[in-house]
Amino acid sequence: MLTGLTLGIFVLAFIFIAVEVVDKSLVALFGAILMIVIGTLSPAEAVAAIEFETIMLLMSMMLLVNMASKSGIFEWLNVRIASITKGNPVAIFLLFSLLTAVLSAFLDNVTTVILIVPLTIELLRGMGKDPKPYIFAEIVFSNIGGGLTLIGDPPNIIIGGATGFSFTQFIMNLWIPILGASILALVFFMVVNRKIMKPISKDLVDLTIANVLIRKLKNQFVKRTMHLDFVIKVVVVLVLTIVGFFVQDKIGYPTYLIAFMGAVALALMSSKRIDIHHSFESVEWGTLFFFSGLFIMVAGVEKTGVLEHLSTFVANFSDDLFILSLLVLWVSGFASMVLDNIPFVTVMVPVIFGIQGELLATGLDTSILWWALSLGACLGGNATLIGASANVVAADIACKHGTRISFMEYMRFAFPLTVGILIICSIYLFFATL
Repeated sequence: MLTGLTLGIFVLAFIFIAVEVVDKSLVALFGAILMIVIGTLSPAEAVAAIEFETIMLLMSMMLLVNMASKSGIFEWLNVRIASITKGNPVAIFLLFSLLTAVLSAFLDNVTTVILIVPLTIELLRGMGKDPKPYIFAEIVFSNIGGGLTLIGDPPNIIIGGATGFSFTQFIMNLWIPILGASILALVFFMVVNRKIMKPISKDLVDLTIANVLIRKLKNQFVKRTMHLDFVIKVVVVLVLTIVGFFVQDKIGYPTYLIAFMGAVALALMSSKRIDIHHSFESVEWGTLFFFSGLFIMVAGVEKTGVLEHLSTFVANFSDDLFILSLLVLWVSGFASMVLDNIPFVTVMVPVIFGIQGELLATGLDTSILWWALSLGACLGGNATLIGASANVVAADIACKHGTRISFMEYMRFAFPLTVGILIICSIYLFFATL
C-alpha cells in the first residue's frame, strides 16, 4: 500500500511538472511533503536525502557568476563572439555549442550553462531571433561534454570514486561515443532548424540587423566603465576556482567548497564594487528548492525498493557481456530521463560490482559496464528538462531572461535525439565487447 502511494505521488508530481499547471518547485516541494506525511520517509530521512553539496555548488556558482558579471568581462565576451560570428546563425550555433561542450568537459556542466545561456539570449534577442533552439543545443552539448571526463558530470564523479578510474581513463574510453553523439547532435540541430540556420550573407535585412547589433554592442561596451582592479580580481578568482576543480583530488576539498570559497573570496575582495544583497537576489532559489524536493521524492522511491529490484533484474538478465552492457546503457538512459541520475548511479554501483564478480571466472574485461553506466546516466538525461541538473538550471535562467521553455516543447525536440545518441552508444558497446 505504502509503495503504491509513494510511486503514485512521484508519477503525479512528474505529470504536473510536465504539464506545468503549477510551478515545478512547488510541485516538487509538495510531493516531498507528501512523502513525509504518508510515512515513506521520516523528517530526518527527508533532510538527509537532500544533496546539500549539489545545492551549495549551484548556489555558489550562481553567486560567483553574478558578481563576476558586474566587472563587464561577460559583456566583453559577448562583443567578441558577435564580432567573430558576424551575426551568422550557423557560426553562432557552432561556436556556442562547441564552446559549451568543451567548457562542460573541464568545468561542471551546470557552471557552463550559467555562463553561456544569458550570453546566448542577449545576442539572439538583439538580432530579433528566437534563442530557444540555441539554448536547446547548449543543454544537450553541456551533457555530452560533461559525459567525457571524470569531473564533467556527477555520475562520472561517483563512478570514478567507486572504481578508482583516472581522469585519463574516462577520456580514453569515452571519447569515441562522445564524438559520435556530438556529430549526431550537430547534424540533428542543423537539419531540424535549417530554416533559421540559413547564411545571412545574401539576406540584406538580416545582414543589416546583424551589423547594427554588433555596432550597438560595441558602442555599449565602449561606454561601459570597467575598473581594471575589479576585472583582475574577477579573472584571478575565476581562474583559481577552475584550477581548484582540476586539482580537487589533490587538495582534498570538495567541488562545492571550492566554488563557495571562490564566491566568498570575490565578495570580500570586491566589496566596494559589489552589492552582495543584489547578488543574493540573483540566486535561482526556485531552482534550488526544486532540486531539494526532487531529491526527497527520489529518496522515497528508492526506499520502496523499486530501484533495487530494477538493478537486480539487470544483474540476473544475462551472462553475455554485450547484452549486459546494452541493458545497463538503456536502463540507466531511460531512468535518467525521469529520475535524478545521482541516486540511480549510486544504487547501480554495487550491482555492477556484483556482475563483475559473477563474470570474474570468464576472464573478460568487464570495465565496459562502467562506461555503459556513465553514457546512459549522462546522456539519457538530455531527453527531458528534469533529466539533468544543467537542464533545469538552463531552463530557469532562460525563464528569468524572458524566454520560457515548456517541458513538452523541449521533450518533443530532445527525446528523439537522445534515443539516437543511445543507439550510437550501443554500436560503440558492440565493438568494444568483441
